[in-house]
Amino acid sequence: MFKFNSRAVRLLGVTAASLLLTTGCFSGSSGDKNDVKVNQQKDAGPPQNGGVLRIATPADPPSLDPIKDPSYQTMYAIGYSYSKLIDYKIGKDVPFGTDELEGDLAEKWEMSDDGLTWTFHLRKGVKWQNVAPVSGREFTSKDVACTIAAIKERGHQKGDVSAVTSVDTPDDYTVVFNLDKPYPDMAYKLAGNNLWMLPCEGTSGQFNLQEQAIGTGPFILTEWAKDKSRTYVKNPDYYVKNKPYLDGVEYINIPDTAASVAALRTGKIDVVGTVTDMDTVNAVLKTNPDTYVTKELYSPAMFYMNMAEEPFQNLKVRQAISMAIDREGMMNTVRPGGALTGPVSSYAVGALSPEEVKKLQPYDVEAAKKLLTEAGYPDGFETTMMVTTGYGEVVVNEAQWVQEDLAKIGIKANIDVQDYGTYIGKSWPTKNYKSGQGLQTPWLTADDFLISMYYSKGTRNWYNINDPKLDEMILDQRSIMDPDKRNTELQDIQKYIIKNVMNPVMLYNYNALTLYGGYIHDIYPQPEYGYRHVMNMWMDETSPTRK
Repeated sequence: MFKFNSRAVRLLGVTAASLLLTTGCFSGSSGDKNDVKVNQQKDAGPPQNGGVLRIATPADPPSLDPIKDPSYQTMYAIGYSYSKLIDYKIGKDVPFGTDELEGDLAEKWEMSDDGLTWTFHLRKGVKWQNVAPVSGREFTSKDVACTIAAIKERGHQKGDVSAVTSVDTPDDYTVVFNLDKPYPDMAYKLAGNNLWMLPCEGTSGQFNLQEQAIGTGPFILTEWAKDKSRTYVKNPDYYVKNKPYLDGVEYINIPDTAASVAALRTGKIDVVGTVTDMDTVNAVLKTNPDTYVTKELYSPAMFYMNMAEEPFQNLKVRQAISMAIDREGMMNTVRPGGALTGPVSSYAVGALSPEEVKKLQPYDVEAAKKLLTEAGYPDGFETTMMVTTGYGEVVVNEAQWVQEDLAKIGIKANIDVQDYGTYIGKSWPTKNYKSGQGLQTPWLTADDFLISMYYSKGTRNWYNINDPKLDEMILDQRSIMDPDKRNTELQDIQKYIIKNVMNPVMLYNYNALTLYGGYIHDIYPQPEYGYRHVMNMWMDETSPTRK
């Protein structure tokens, strides 16, 4: 198995990971926001079968189609049912944020000496879930070819496979990717957030990918009551023998964090991922002392602007906005701490350190006012800032913080709160907005951020960024094989973005809190979207769904 050493994820302040992209409403905290040694997992003995894992979620996915929809809720919804060729290694002794990869649907893989060919050797005997029209047939190389072709044709993640010029399938268990240029990140792209393997029946339209997920993963999606719940049952034909241990998983839509916490305390749900303060955690631990709590660095928060709209075409306006926002105050008040970040999240190799980011993106209200004056707006201006409740109320609170900071330099930002479907379907991707406050995908490589958000043709460039020099820099770094040289180039690109683009205004990666019922054991995931690790989780006999 080939492993490229230039790629590693260094998650800061980590314990185990959360099951959800955790967000929620902030209620204030006098507790220690930086204490990661909250309530840890304990060895509970050998795994036991049975139980249904019930998880509270603040919003529903717009669809189940991982090619069409980039929404994190879509990826979470289908992550129990679909699999990847390669995944991040999971297990009790594997640190959260590891750079070590292991096979999922592919047993092994290798890159040619010239970096232009990647060969994947598939597991034999892997079956699709026994749901029509796929009906439990074997997973083969043709499914990989169908998936990559569909992504290159219409996928939001087409940038992930843009270097792939063709896919060869010499037999049912061998897949060969042919590249136009060396691309050392290919294995990590396949293990990332978006490259799920789909059956040819799905990519060809024989069933509706938007409403049905038929995969090779550990759980089968049996029911989706939109805006209410999703139900999964154990896949009896999963390729890992005797797993999963759980009988099923259920997601329950509960937008309100207080209601989710109350449901956890009374045994009506098992997992809450929307708490944002240690006071709530400590209150839960008083009544439910066996609750297991994780706290780890996660998604980047950001303020972003549509550069096709005035006055955001003006670089000095964007720079002024960056200087006006008190990132550290916001991070340590609205969130339970975190780490400052630049264009690439601080946990990824090649990212600027939080200390460097603080120097390059200072908080300076007077300097911000001066820049606005130089831009021709001495008295400020009025604009609209959109935000959604789909990530939890805490993101609305972040928007209110930004609103107050911008008011100090004369900018009146009227907040437009949108439901998640409108926000992710009609406003942000279509660039039908002026400015916004929200979260970005917690991509795991520097290239993910650069090619998706800052490249003029990037599939997540929803800001109208178009800088030919930046495009050239981004494309050139992708084929650099020397790790040190590539990291230097990655940091130069980020400095260029801060100096010459400053959009989105990246704020911080926040600390995420997740609360689990104390009867749940062996929770050892990784930060990428996906739930392969749930095959190892189990519930003891005190679980409400096993009693």
